[in-house]
Amino acid sequence: MKYTIDVAYKSLFKHGEELCGDKVAVARAQGSTICVLADGLGSGVKANILATLTSQIIVTMLREGATMQEAVETIAGTLPVCSVRKVAYSTFSVLQITDEGEAYLVEFDNPFCLYVREGQLVQLPCEYREFAGKGVYESRFRVQPGDSLTLVSDGVVYAGVGQTLNFGWTWESVADWLVRTVTPSMSALRLASLLSQAVYDLYMGQCGDDSTVLCVRVQPRRAVSLLASPPKDP
Repeated sequence: MKYTIDVAYKSLFKHGEELCGDKVAVARAQGSTICVLADGLGSGVKANILATLTSQIIVTMLREGATMQEAVETIAGTLPVCSVRKVAYSTFSVLQITDEGEAYLVEFDNPFCLYVREGQLVQLPCEYREFAGKGVYESRFRVQPGDSLTLVSDGVVYAGVGQTLNFGWTWESVADWLVRTVTPSMSALRLASLLSQAVYDLYMGQCGDDSTVLCVRVQPRRAVSLLASPPKDP
């Protein structure tokens, strides 16, 4: 049985910025769908450039058949480390799902993937590994129709901090919201729109950080017959 991987994302810019410091890249390759969410350090133009480089390097290399280790090593050799904070200039999450339902997830310093199945939060088994000195969490698992996987940047889990909420929304609260909100028939676009609006409301319309949600819904593949012809009246 083959699946359809429905993907959608929404980004909110940090208040006062013209560019988003998060970047999403989605590609099809070798019977699979590859999704990358990169979060550049800080905000504005520099963060946008760094996140764009990170997401495009990863998605391009994986699409051309490179391994995740090779992609991370390329990023480590391309992007420098911040001399002040001593941290990487961009964090990222990578999700690759084959049409047969085999999933591969790699996360580097981003909030963990929020995985909902049949109204329950799924705890993914993960393994800590180091690629080019970068500590990443790697997971391999199988998906099934109706599953919902959501990747978010840290602006989502900190939504409302110091405003509507003392300590932000938190990962656990986002997970609870998803469990209550996701329905079997909900599209990825609808889910991304609802979650992004919730984040916007918590920030009271003035986001303290770039906030991106990337939603993936797994659905059974359906055949469609389409007949098209020139219009009767040109």
